[in-house]
Amino acid sequence: MVTPSLRLRVGPSALAKTAIPATTLLILLYLAISALTLMRSSTSQEAAHGPALCAYIPDAPPSRQEEIRDQLGCGPSSASVLFAGVALIGLVPAIAMTYLSVRVLRFRADLFGTVLVIQGAVKAKRFDLSTAHVRLDATSGRRIPYLQIVESASAGGRLYLRDARTPLMPSDDLLAVAEAIESGRRPEPFAGQATETATALRRLASDPVIRSVV
Repeated sequence: MVTPSLRLRVGPSALAKTAIPATTLLILLYLAISALTLMRSSTSQEAAHGPALCAYIPDAPPSRQEEIRDQLGCGPSSASVLFAGVALIGLVPAIAMTYLSVRVLRFRADLFGTVLVIQGAVKAKRFDLSTAHVRLDATSGRRIPYLQIVESASAGGRLYLRDARTPLMPSDDLLAVAEAIESGRRPEPFAGQATETATALRRLASDPVIRSVV
């Protein structure tokens, strides 16, 4: 029997939900302080507007103002371009960490009947597990198991069965996912692969030895 609605207990750990946003805030604060310090420095002011003597150019005869401006090197210099480049480079990690923070905080996985909804940083992805092509796999390195889901050439996703610092998805949730997979029909060889995937999920749910090592 397919579960009508279920919030799957999987995703980033409580530590990740605290540490990543906190780190992001510190990075943003550091960049803001650095930018203000740089903007107020005499070097950046001179790079943007030229030497301090340029402020007195309006007092000179109009016919000589342009000549004096060229002699003093008034106006933006190549240094201002360098400052702008440094600022843009500093924005890259800030944007990346902000995106990661939003993704961690917004993540959730819900199973509505046979439809799996995975909420990402910007939008949610929906997959019908009763018809999608599914298989179990694991990441390299930490060997985190995940359910690979493919509905079409352009629609696919992953449901990680645990996070790097969290235990395996609870048995009830694994069984609900397995039931959703087995509830539909698929052409071969995808039907056999779906059956193998559901069987593996049931073993993960029921075998304590396997759960302890995955």
